[in-house]
Amino acid sequence: MNLAILIGHFPPGPFGGAELQAEGWALRLADRHHVTVITRRDPPEQPPEEARDGFRILRLPVSPVPFLRTGLDLVGIGRSLSGLVPRPDVLLCFQTFISGWAGVRAQAGLGLPAVVWVRGEDEYRLDRSAVARWLSPRVWSRARGVLVQSEAIREALLAQLDRHAPRARPIVEGKLEVVPNGLDLPAGIAPIGGRVLTIGRLIPAKGVDTVLDAVAGIQGLVTVVGDGPERARLEARARAHGLEARFTGFLGRDALDAHYRDAWVVVLAARRGEGLPNVVLEGFAHGRPVVTTPVAGVRGLVEDGVNGLLVAPDDPRALRSALARLSHERGLAERLGRAGRETAERFAWERVAPRLEALLERWSAR
Repeated sequence: MNLAILIGHFPPGPFGGAELQAEGWALRLADRHHVTVITRRDPPEQPPEEARDGFRILRLPVSPVPFLRTGLDLVGIGRSLSGLVPRPDVLLCFQTFISGWAGVRAQAGLGLPAVVWVRGEDEYRLDRSAVARWLSPRVWSRARGVLVQSEAIREALLAQLDRHAPRARPIVEGKLEVVPNGLDLPAGIAPIGGRVLTIGRLIPAKGVDTVLDAVAGIQGLVTVVGDGPERARLEARARAHGLEARFTGFLGRDALDAHYRDAWVVVLAARRGEGLPNVVLEGFAHGRPVVTTPVAGVRGLVEDGVNGLLVAPDDPRALRSALARLSHERGLAERLGRAGRETAERFAWERVAPRLEALLERWSAR
């Protein structure tokens, strides 16, 4: 296939799970297909075009003015797609806005089939935004195919359509498919370390403040991987608690793997907004016990007491109790780590990639 991947940002850079997954998919699909990534040139020092790892990246200029930025994105993506050689057989659009919107416009204007991959709770929660209630059902209805990361998210998206766009429900349901995140599995499981590890964008939705408050009640060793607007406030909170806290910023794969090996537990205290969290899957893959909140992307992935522990969002005491339980309940951490590793094996790239390839072939123009 000739495949174009549309996404707002693309590594390298301080980005989140959707961007890292897009990079992983580009790398693996390029083994068998011709892949071009179209994204923003953000930060602006990135080259406008490059080839690496078997695929090509085109980066478009970004306007600092929000409404103008949207218009320029749509026009720029359309022009780039119209000039691609070879012509794409299918567009894989990460997120509904703005890539999915641009994709269905190109489908209508250029005859390029667009597949929209919904990546997080904020994207399908139509009750959170009037713009989403208007735009998202229209994009999903017009796309050749729609993807989500889990069966639980599929059910939640359809429930939102039932409530807010019932006419779109049967149209979208007929082309809505599940493809989970892909995952690199470490060759072996390292001995458990001694630190609490949490990873993600440092924004309120990730609940890192809850992690710091919980850890302060049991021990002081915590590592926070990621960056964002909340970093200074969180560092001050850690100092106020007297924690031995490491804030690393964003890390490459090798450095990140070292922190998983150094952890005795991986924590995701998200309040909302998750798709299928990479941090949970990667914690599983490294055989570490995982404690998380039952946000949308976790439901159906983590079974409380079987392959992880679930705690309520915004509840440091509940999280502290879960961490204390892992410390004091004999064999619990090891049992959860083994079960998590078994769960992670279902998400290995070689198991999930054929599913996406088959769907793209079905929806393509070939």
